[in-house]
Amino acid sequence: MARYRIGPERGLTLRQREAIWGYLFVALPMFGFVVFAAGPLIASIILSFAQWDLLRDPQWVGFDNWNSLLTLTVQHLPQEIDETTGEPLFLCAREKVPQSRAREMEGQIDPRTGGVIDCAPRYVRERDMLPQGYRTALEFSLLNRRYVIGSRDPVFWEGLYNTSYMLLGIPISLAIALLLAIALNQKIRGKAIYRMLYYLPVILPVAATSLIWMWIYNPEFGILNYALNELGIPVTSKWLQDRHAVKPALMIMGIWGGLGYQMLIFLAGLQGVPTHLYEAAKIDGAGVWARFRFVTWPGLTPTTFFLLVTGMIGGFQVFAQPYIMTAGGPYTSSTTVVMVIWRNAFRDLQMGYASAQAWVLGAVIMLITLVNFLLAKRWVYLETEGARA
Repeated sequence: MARYRIGPERGLTLRQREAIWGYLFVALPMFGFVVFAAGPLIASIILSFAQWDLLRDPQWVGFDNWNSLLTLTVQHLPQEIDETTGEPLFLCAREKVPQSRAREMEGQIDPRTGGVIDCAPRYVRERDMLPQGYRTALEFSLLNRRYVIGSRDPVFWEGLYNTSYMLLGIPISLAIALLLAIALNQKIRGKAIYRMLYYLPVILPVAATSLIWMWIYNPEFGILNYALNELGIPVTSKWLQDRHAVKPALMIMGIWGGLGYQMLIFLAGLQGVPTHLYEAAKIDGAGVWARFRFVTWPGLTPTTFFLLVTGMIGGFQVFAQPYIMTAGGPYTSSTTVVMVIWRNAFRDLQMGYASAQAWVLGAVIMLITLVNFLLAKRWVYLETEGARA
């Protein structure tokens, strides 16, 4: 009876057999990457030079999408001048007055509101200084001069700014997670329960946690304002309805949501720090802070680097929580860059323009990741090399 053999032939060497089996094992993942990742990537870069609404054939527009997205202008905003006196104008209690009168009104009581009058410089309108088709993307002051950055798509750049602003929560989250990991790495009772409780937000559905935090931030019956008022801290902020407080509010929720995962990774990193280094440090008389600074922290730098890079990559792609909780508002103060891309692609059906925006976001992420890898040589320590990365 004939026997059939599945696999490499006997005439092959061991190295050839290992190579064949290796190619067989990676064939399916590589096929999935080519079909589901590389193919869409190539298609999106081609679509970024076209106009396509999913209903008709794409129309080649060249660099029009990129010009509309990347063309920026910086204009100086001069202060308005009073035509009669030639003095700079100030806005005092909703009234435009020359500088000499503003000095008299500054600090006086407004009879209409009963508040103290505060005078601010009155600048020329931004739309009068920007070229046609441009709108304000960002304002800033430099050397006592006010400038405005104009763009044909200011919403995208504001979304990128909002996303970058909320990334400030990553180092705060890493610091808290590290402290929790060190505490739960000690011999304390019930540490398994504590680890489970801190990790629980990671596995909860995003929609459910978003609704919970919407209730917490509610200005009328939310638990946050109630607790602060009970502690004697009067709070009148509407949080998610306040354009100045909405980004910090989302940052706090993001820190809470990612704390368990970061803590777990830090715990794994702490287990990898050699115990003989702690023993040697104790013999040398090192205290708690010295052991952390010269033993624990160098051993955790690769873990910290991993969490920092992955956290920034994930932070640039945040979408679900702001979309559910604020829909990008109030105004556009919590609109993230992924929300802008999604709206252009699936609401306005501008697939070509959305593809260009997605590639700009990808370039930003790759640039920041590259910078992190370059800076890692200064502070990340690898035990195998006995030195920094």
